[in-house]
Amino acid sequence: MSKVMELSKHIKSVLKILNIKLISKQIRLNMAFGLIVLISTTLLGYLSFNMVSDAMVRHASEDNLVLIKQITNNIETIMIGFDDVSNGILADENFDRLVKLHIKLDNEHRKATNGRNIEDILNSRTNTRTDIADIAVVTNTGEYITSGETKPLTTDNVLAYYAVRRFKQSGKDSLWIDTYQTEVASTGTHTGNKLVISNMKSIKGENNEEIGMLILNIKESYIYNLISDIKLPDEGQLYIVGKDGNYVMNPLNRIQNGKVDYVKYELYIEEILKQKNGTFIKEIKGKDYLLAFQTIDSINGVELGWTVFSMTPVDIVTSGIDSTKVTLYKIGLVCVAIGFVISLLITHFYNAQLEKRYERKYSIIMERERLASLGQLMGGIAQSFKTPIVSISNGLDELNNLVGEYEKAIEDVTVPDRTKHEIALKMKNCVDNIKPYCSYISDEISAVKGQAVNFNDSTDERFTVDELIKNVKILMSHEIERYQCEMNVDLKVGGDTSIRGEINNMTQVMNNIITNAIESYCGSGGKIDLTFSKKGHNLEISIRDYGCGIPESVMGKLFKEMVTTKGSRGTGIGVYMAYSTIKGRFGGTMTIDSKEGEGTSVNISIPLKG
Repeated sequence: MSKVMELSKHIKSVLKILNIKLISKQIRLNMAFGLIVLISTTLLGYLSFNMVSDAMVRHASEDNLVLIKQITNNIETIMIGFDDVSNGILADENFDRLVKLHIKLDNEHRKATNGRNIEDILNSRTNTRTDIADIAVVTNTGEYITSGETKPLTTDNVLAYYAVRRFKQSGKDSLWIDTYQTEVASTGTHTGNKLVISNMKSIKGENNEEIGMLILNIKESYIYNLISDIKLPDEGQLYIVGKDGNYVMNPLNRIQNGKVDYVKYELYIEEILKQKNGTFIKEIKGKDYLLAFQTIDSINGVELGWTVFSMTPVDIVTSGIDSTKVTLYKIGLVCVAIGFVISLLITHFYNAQLEKRYERKYSIIMERERLASLGQLMGGIAQSFKTPIVSISNGLDELNNLVGEYEKAIEDVTVPDRTKHEIALKMKNCVDNIKPYCSYISDEISAVKGQAVNFNDSTDERFTVDELIKNVKILMSHEIERYQCEMNVDLKVGGDTSIRGEINNMTQVMNNIITNAIESYCGSGGKIDLTFSKKGHNLEISIRDYGCGIPESVMGKLFKEMVTTKGSRGTGIGVYMAYSTIKGRFGGTMTIDSKEGEGTSVNISIPLKG
């Protein structure tokens, strides 16, 4: 009996030891598993977040370059406006006659009177301009005729002025002079800091010899206000540098404006000047910056050589993902400590956070694409304004003449009433002729204004098919004409068919698709067919081109990711945004049928809600 008892105790002892060993083994296995999970999670997280950071920097680089190109186009348009002012003065026959006469006059009294007449012309161009300091005429004999009330001192050697010397030394008929400090007192009084940018033009005599020069001085403060008002994303800063390395505009340190010394200030400017267009990352004072830049080579054929560039701290671009990386590592430690279930919950929470971040980034990308598209359209809109503005101006001149004629007729009792009625009828005809041009400009402005505001999610608004077609024609007519395309509209539904939603959203969708259709012809031109029809309770819209088509390798990725057939010139955002807008904001569907070499058809179906 005692032996049985001893055997029982021995068995219990062995089982206890085996149990302890098993538990110990399980603990070691759990610790090893936890360590493997910790190391794997840390390594995978580190590599994954580095990849995401790199992707964010690449996307920021592309977005910044698109934004810089848009800003550069706007600055180029402004500088063209200044050049047009100078060319307009030189093209003024009265100005040309007065300057040539001024060179020949010997009588001091007549010369002074003639000079005041020239001043009146210059003043007429600057009286309402806050961006122009003054405009001056410098004759070869050293006479200085300028707009404004303040004149240079009579003791000044006009031919020794910096701008005059630069122009003479260049031997050119036209010249842009980057930011510099003027020594002309009359110019300095209009600037506040004496800093100007000058547009120089040669004035020719009867035998095409140079008899003087025209100087248009642009206020540096105007360019400063223009640049400093532009807020770039991710704490980026905007600058303009000239072809010689001088800062045309450094809004953070204006004392550098006009100083040719990029070796002393920033060595990376030399690299920007060599490349002219593009992006790169550069370490500056121990910190990485993303630089995006675009060069304006010339204005109306005259060399300018301005490079607009932005500097964005890379750590700001990736700050969200970096802070998230640290947070996730800490959460991972907690997950290993408290168990696999909690780790799943935290992973789920983190995925939700990433989704929100993605949505925010997605919204920013969509908005930048819209602005870039709008910037491209603005060039065509500005061009189309020329004819109606000139026609309105001519009509107003004619109307002004008729008013004078009518006033004389009223005062002259010998003029019969019939003649007065005829003059009044002519005045009415002038007004009737001007009205269509005013209406045209008003329609253009309304269409552009609609595209200039942010997308609206509202579904309470309504618009008609006719209104949509009108907007598309206004905004896309210049691009279609520019690339020699022909857009045909086949309306198989009533133009008053009502669509529920925001017209600006649908206009942007149509513009994106039509732009792709234009680009499918690679500049050779072709037909674009728009068809509006009704199928059941849905409005069917088809946009058809006969261009290069879409490769099969790309077709499978459409609507799933941002893909493009344009290489580095495209982002794939346009089609993706169009699909998202149709699906999310109109509750419709969008499909694409395409065959490489034959063309593409984009088909949109939208419910006609009551």
